[in-house]
Amino acid sequence: MGLESIRDGWYNEHMYGVGNRTIDELEQDLLTCQRTHGELWAGQLELLRRLDLGQVATADGSRTMIEWVASRLDVSHPVARDLMFLAKADDRWVEGLLADGRIGLERAVLMTRLRVAGASDGDLSASLGFDLAGLERLVAARKRIAVSDETATFADRYLVMQPNLDESAWKLWGLLPGMDGQLVEKALLEKADGFQPLPGEGRSQRMADALTAVCLDSLTGSSEGREVTVAEVFIDAALAAPTAGEAGVTLSSGLRAGPNLLSEILCTGKVRIVFTGDNGQPIGASHLSEAIPPFLLQRTE
Repeated sequence: MGLESIRDGWYNEHMYGVGNRTIDELEQDLLTCQRTHGELWAGQLELLRRLDLGQVATADGSRTMIEWVASRLDVSHPVARDLMFLAKADDRWVEGLLADGRIGLERAVLMTRLRVAGASDGDLSASLGFDLAGLERLVAARKRIAVSDETATFADRYLVMQPNLDESAWKLWGLLPGMDGQLVEKALLEKADGFQPLPGEGRSQRMADALTAVCLDSLTGSSEGREVTVAEVFIDAALAAPTAGEAGVTLSSGLRAGPNLLSEILCTGKVRIVFTGDNGQPIGASHLSEAIPPFLLQRTE
């Protein structure tokens, strides 16, 4: 049965209530889809090898073939990296298993990595009996890490934080050794899992929020029961009131604050509101609070 027949059968059964396919038939249809996936992936690998030889990435202005593949196939960079790894490895035995539908793309990548790490044909055949997690452990066990490489990776670790001119946005990038990177990722994922995702919000946004939250936990967790002021907000009421907080609001660091930043501050901890007069001098301050004055959140007529 081809993919078109499977699609039409599913559509008829679910949209019109007709069809009486058994569980076994549905399972066979699923396996047919998987075999077709494998055939297509194997075909893509051959095409990628030829395109790579033709330097298509350079001709299209991409920095790397991985970048080009991610853009052209609309896949993530990790998937594009795996496809190019398989294409360059050119392991026809593994690709044959993939084309026959006996293995999926993830297993093909792991088996090829196992081959690169020095595994024999017998080792590769035996690896078919492992689940993906077990296969990952086999690959990790065979991978050799030279002392010099490990030392260099540790020595090259860095983290850079670069603000723009008015510090309204920051860029972060860096390099961590493997274990440190896993610890950071695990901490951020666990923190991000506790957030309620907003409409249209992706994983990268939640990870960014998680980084801020973890840092905030570090600051407030060391207060030993004392109230910690996350930020002092300076408000020029003459400017802030008619603009609903879009103007006239700054933090003690000098950073300009808008309504979204004010909302974020309230979600992360307590603030102290400092009101300023026409000359910019403080004319009053509130106690630690978890609320911004209402006139900042709603425009006045």
